[in-house]
Amino acid sequence: MNILINLATLKKGGGQNVGLNFLHSLESLALKNENFHFFVAEGSAAYKFLLERQSEDYTVLSKNPIKRIIFELFSSKKILIDKKIDIIYTYFGIGMFTKKIPQISGSADSNLYFPEIDFWSHYKGIPRLKKWIVDSYRIWGLKRADAVIFENKIMEERSKELFGLKETTFIMPSINIELKSNNCTLLKMNDRPKGLFLCGWQLNKNIMLIPEIASHLKKSKTPFQFILTAPKDKSVEHIRFIKLVELHNVKEYIEIIGPVKKEELPSLYQKINFVFLLSKLESFSNNIIESWFHRRLLFISDELWAKSICKEAALFVDRDNAMYIATHIKRIIKDEVLKNKIIEKASKEILNYPSINERTIAELNYIKKVYETN
Repeated sequence: MNILINLATLKKGGGQNVGLNFLHSLESLALKNENFHFFVAEGSAAYKFLLERQSEDYTVLSKNPIKRIIFELFSSKKILIDKKIDIIYTYFGIGMFTKKIPQISGSADSNLYFPEIDFWSHYKGIPRLKKWIVDSYRIWGLKRADAVIFENKIMEERSKELFGLKETTFIMPSINIELKSNNCTLLKMNDRPKGLFLCGWQLNKNIMLIPEIASHLKKSKTPFQFILTAPKDKSVEHIRFIKLVELHNVKEYIEIIGPVKKEELPSLYQKINFVFLLSKLESFSNNIIESWFHRRLLFISDELWAKSICKEAALFVDRDNAMYIATHIKRIIKDEVLKNKIIEKASKEILNYPSINERTIAELNYIKKVYETN
C-alpha cells in the first residue's frame, strides 16, 4: 500500500510534536508492506527530520495556507500519480486533494464541536469574520473526508450529531517517554514554588489572567512564580501582557523564558511544581499527559472537555476567576496530602494511554481498514 502522510498543516505547537513522534515511530517500526511519501511544511520539524535522514520520499509545501491549498488542488495530482498513492492521511487538518483517492483527516479543532461556546470572543469585526470563514472551510473539509480520526471521544460523538460524520474513530494520544533530555537553562532558579504555562500567546489559554492571579498571591504574601514559554517577540499580545504585569506590579512573580526545545522539556518539568492549562477548549493537550508523566499537579479549567479527559487526575478551577485560582494555589501548596492524592490518580490514569508505537500501529490499522472499504 502506498500512503501519503500529509504533515504540511503542522508548522508549530503540540501538533507538530505529535507529527514528529509519528515519524520517529515509523522509523523504529521499519514496516515492509507500506510505502510512504510525506508532504511537509517548509522549515517545519518534520521537514528537518526528513532532511537530516536524507530521505527522498517527501515534498516541501509552503507554510502559507493559501499557497498550500493551491498546491493540493493542482500541483499534487502529478505526485499522487507518480507515487501511485492509494490513500491520504492528513495528520491534523484537511486536504484539498482529488476525490479519486480515499482521504483520512485528523481533527483537533475543538471549537467546531462546541458551537455553544463563543470561542472567538476576543475577536471583533474582520478578524472574527476570518475565523468564521476558516472554521466553515474546516467543517466542509471534514464532511468531504472519507474518514476522520479523533483524540477526544466527546468530539467524535458530537461530529456525528452536528455534521453527520459516519466513518470516524477515536485513538488516544501518546507520550514519548524515551525522549532524550537536555538541561533547560532558560529558567532562573529560586526557592519559590513554580507554575508552568507551556504555551505561546494563545488567548484561549487565558494567559492574560496570570498577572491578576499573581497580584492576589502577592497581596496574601504567598511566594510563587509563573513560568511562561511564550516568545519575547514584541507582538500585540506580548506588549499587552507586559503592561498587565506592570499594572499589577508583579514582575517578580512572572518569568517569560520563551519557547523550549522538545529535548529540554523533561528538564523543565523537573524544575517546576505545577502545570496550568486554563483553556476554554482543547481537543487534547500534551500538557495534560506530560504533567501526569512527570508527576506535576495539573490545574485545569473546570470544563466538560477537561473533565472527560482528566476525570479525578487534575485540580479543576474556574478559569476566569483569578482570586479563586490564587486561593486554590495557596491551598495546594499547604495540602501535601491532597496534592499527592491527585498525582497518584494521574499516575494511574496515564496507564490507559498507548505508547507512541502503539498509537502509530492503531493509526496504520485504521488507514488499512478505510482503504479496504473504499
